[in-house]
Amino acid sequence: MIQRLTLTLLACVIAVPSAAAMGKRPEKNSLSFHLQGDQSDGPKMVFPLPMGNKKRFFRKSPVTFNKEIVSLKHFITEDGTYGATFSFNKAAAGRIAAITTANQDKWLVAMLNGRPVDAVFIDKPVGDGRLVIWRGIKQVEIIRFEYAMPITGETSKQWKKRIKGHEEQRKTAQKEAKEAQNERNRRRNN
Repeated sequence: MIQRLTLTLLACVIAVPSAAAMGKRPEKNSLSFHLQGDQSDGPKMVFPLPMGNKKRFFRKSPVTFNKEIVSLKHFITEDGTYGATFSFNKAAAGRIAAITTANQDKWLVAMLNGRPVDAVFIDKPVGDGRLVIWRGIKQVEIIRFEYAMPITGETSKQWKKRIKGHEEQRKTAQKEAKEAQNERNRRRNN
């Protein structure tokens, strides 16, 4: 009895992240970084964001795109949200280096799934092809990223094995949850 209860609880804990997926892979995130612009650029070219007691304007055209991200390394922040370091491919890394060299003393805002999550002040060029979001990423978004790309330092083979393991855990948890539900129904009927 205790073993079955433990297995049921374990199944519920494992199934929580994938419960929203309803048997499917998670949706993909949309992440882009936008450079600070000027209000004089006009509403077709920039969008306003309140930052502290100021309103700053950012270019609608992003510096980077999802498809250019090659890996991530996430961490938990003090406020309970997540942060992450995103590594970009060579083409994007070169563009990031050029843009951050030419635009020091400006802001770069991260937009995740249509909402601003964090902004960083460009005080020096970024030469390693990595951009950091220090806070504001939700757990479900981290799970989506983990399905979409490897964790920094993880090979493609390791990533595919990890994803396969997640899917096997999800299927096992769903099977155990169904068995537990059947057991509860059987007891109710007796």
